[in-house]
Amino acid sequence: MSHALDAWLDQAVLEPGDLDAGDAEVLVLGEFNHFVHEKGDFRIAMARQARRLGFGVWAEELGWSDGRRLARYFETRDEGVFDRLSLFGWRGEARPDRDDRPTGIFRASWETYPFARMRAEQARFYRTLEPGAFHGFDAAAGHDGGYADLLARLQATGAPAAWAQAIARRPGESLQEEAVRRSALLDEAPTGLDPLARADLSALIDGLTYTALVKDAATYAETAPAMAFREDAMKRRLADIRALSPGKLVLMGHALHLVRDDAALAAPGIVGPGGARTPSLGNHVGRELGLPMFIVWMIYGGGEDSQPLADLPRKADFGPDTLNARLAARFDRPVLLDARTAPETPVRIAHMYN
Repeated sequence: MSHALDAWLDQAVLEPGDLDAGDAEVLVLGEFNHFVHEKGDFRIAMARQARRLGFGVWAEELGWSDGRRLARYFETRDEGVFDRLSLFGWRGEARPDRDDRPTGIFRASWETYPFARMRAEQARFYRTLEPGAFHGFDAAAGHDGGYADLLARLQATGAPAAWAQAIARRPGESLQEEAVRRSALLDEAPTGLDPLARADLSALIDGLTYTALVKDAATYAETAPAMAFREDAMKRRLADIRALSPGKLVLMGHALHLVRDDAALAAPGIVGPGGARTPSLGNHVGRELGLPMFIVWMIYGGGEDSQPLADLPRKADFGPDTLNARLAARFDRPVLLDARTAPETPVRIAHMYN
């Protein structure tokens, strides 16, 4: 494999302008680490190519409610929107009568999340982006599930008052009780309900359910049911996005959420996308929906990240047999490689948490 891989690297480098997505309806920008500076550089560079190739609908691995607020930012360029993004630390919809904060394995991520650095990096990218439409496709936590946005949308679109008022929070209800009650309301939604309001309510229910599943998980293995639910919730958000914003779509997120075929990968020892219980979002797009995909992965060679989980490594320790280490040894600058011409031999790719 070594000689074949070296021969491929000698002739695989592309110029960005040579990128051709063919008949793809979905352009995937998959990063292997959310918490490195180079992710922003990658997205900014690829956004230029996406515009050139006619991709105008953008969707990112962040909560639906954050996506809704960012859509307003792209309409107005008012950076005050950034102050109300949960990704940047906003907790304005936390219930005063219930504590939805994680108590298990993800408690540390709540307490040490690098909000200031995330805001600096993401805002740098958002300022350069000119989307035709923008959405989030992840399951939001219960405290930031777009409750206020949903009520505003229902009022603006004239939803029946009694039904809309039944959406309101009820003091003392648990996460599960709130999710079940609102699921029944969604099933009873009035004919002609605004499609965006329906999507807002569905995303809110999924956020509550996901939070209930994940908040008390004491080990990574115990998060598997939550990860499976989250992956399927992403598929529901994708369906909403395609209905609300037809067009050539860019999906941004961790590469393992967005692979074309789960069966082509082996990722032992991790509780990854789908919790090993349900296909990834990418597999859903490529195999179940059969949409033509063009995939670009950001692979990095080393360094440190800002991920918030103190029990997992922040310094890359990639073995010499990984593609990461081999690329880092060969190139001293970012390069674009055409993997379609690569030798058909399995190769190890390292990513966050080693």
